[in-house]
Amino acid sequence: MRNKDKTVTCLFFLFVFLFVIFTATTMISYNVSGANNSITITKVNVTNTEPDLHYVFVTPASIDLTPGETTQVNCTGYVYDPDGYADVTGANATFYDSSNGDTGGFDGTYRYLNSSCTCVEISTYNASCSCLFDVQYYANNGTWQCNMTAVDDYGVSDNENSTLFDVNTVVGIDVPAELDYGNLSVTQYSSEEGLNVTNYGNVPINISVRGYGGTTDPNNPDNLSMICASGGNISMEHEKYSLTSGVGYGSMITLNNESTAMDFTIQVKNNDTAINNFNTTYWMIYIPASVGGFCNGTLEFVGQENPQ
Repeated sequence: MRNKDKTVTCLFFLFVFLFVIFTATTMISYNVSGANNSITITKVNVTNTEPDLHYVFVTPASIDLTPGETTQVNCTGYVYDPDGYADVTGANATFYDSSNGDTGGFDGTYRYLNSSCTCVEISTYNASCSCLFDVQYYANNGTWQCNMTAVDDYGVSDNENSTLFDVNTVVGIDVPAELDYGNLSVTQYSSEEGLNVTNYGNVPINISVRGYGGTTDPNNPDNLSMICASGGNISMEHEKYSLTSGVGYGSMITLNNESTAMDFTIQVKNNDTAINNFNTTYWMIYIPASVGGFCNGTLEFVGQENPQ
């Protein structure tokens, strides 16, 4: 019995010994592992978030150019900025013919640039940016677009295109206010006078002309080219024109009251530094007997798009 008790006692102390060894080993391993694993907390304060340029549009939506002059076009973009509307510090835009693209320098026929657009508050986090363009009368007719970039105080930007819109065809001409034949006597022919017809539109044009006496009655019931203040008038048959200089009065075309094609085409200006495209017509008049004083008449020129 004693031997059995001794055995049990020995087993009990063996168990306790092994338990102590295991626990100590575990604690030592844990402590060693903890020495090799340290942590660092990382953090950052993001003080700026990019602007969101979410809508760009153009007014007017369909653009009618002004013959011989510029027409103002407004490209507007709406910007949302989580840092407040004042964080949107500027915008730039390119107004361009979509067939030529938005990359490159200014060209009055197909690309306009604005690097100093104006941005104003709409609400706490929203701004409206406006980019103005003075578009030339000879700008290409067709489909155009506006590309805008909004920039915040950190130089972070967002970019957006408008929808496509139309620049319409414009037909326009310009002629001198007066054609003065000078001082003449009855039975005398004037010298040849040049008169330029200029294309003030964005398409090639054909020109027609008609005339009438005076300035107020285009129906011209008396078939006159001029009405004279001191008596007598100049009939239509005495005023003539030519498309070529120096052909002589007898070979010129007689003016009439019906609009008559002049058989030439004026092309579109396509160079910003060039003069406007024009054709010169040449005019003469014969002064019949029995007229006197200041005489005047009207020449009416009409431009029509050349279908080519």
